Amino acid sequence: MEIGSFKISGHSTKREWAVYLFIATPINENGLKKIYVGKVGDNRDGCNPVISRVGNHFSHNKIHSQIRNRIGKTEDYNYEYFYCHFGEYELNQESRIKSRQKTNELERELNRIVQKKIDTNYYELLNPYKGTHVSKSKRIERSELINESEKNLLERLCEKAL
Repeated sequence: MEIGSFKISGHSTKREWAVYLFIATPINENGLKKIYVGKVGDNRDGCNPVISRVGNHFSHNKIHSQIRNRIGKTEDYNYEYFYCHFGEYELNQESRIKSRQKTNELERELNRIVQKKIDTNYYELLNPYKGTHVSKSKRIERSELINESEKNLLERLCEKAL
């Protein structure tokens, strides 16, 4: 038997739009580190704090547990979670829809950045964004949802995580 503990920052309990990188490192140091790119606030109604999303990744409910679904034996890994917030969750439905669309594009952009930066000899991206079947006009429309400062923040998030 063992006693375990971990710290939770108050910052991670905010109800705000966010994107994140979840990195799983094999305990035995054999094998690739696994990366999952995700977001919070994609539900029709609601936006859970990033700390809630972390827990759901290990749920035995397959709908929420993308890490468990892709890795299997989760106890064979140690985990790091890197995230950044992009604004408070709005109660106004019209504002919320725009913020959700923006968060979706932030997640796609973060995924693209990760794909460019990772060394596939050391990392495996568990959920690569392919962007197939998206029209050029839709790509342009989506790209206008985020600004350079937000893209720079995503770059810094990647640098910190990788």
